[in-house]
Amino acid sequence: MRRPDESAAMAGRTWKGISLDRMERIRDILTRRGGVMDKELKGAHELWRIRIEKTVFTAYTSGSLYCNGAHLPELPFLYESISEIVGGE
Repeated sequence: MRRPDESAAMAGRTWKGISLDRMERIRDILTRRGGVMDKELKGAHELWRIRIEKTVFTAYTSGSLYCNGAHLPELPFLYESISEIVGGE
């Protein structure tokens, strides 16, 4: 049973069709919000990987971005910000 002060975990999410310049904008937002870039990548198709606590955002050369979801209070804001960048021209 959850404690009253414990936020529910958000599900993971994937965005597709992101240009490289938009990936840079997303990377900048994540690092400004306290994200830390992984020094090593796990796959040949990864552009970058950023961690905020236990939440991991992974960008791929295919133009996809994946977030594993987690208990992170600011995750709804980050999802919304990323969706605006991906959808905006």
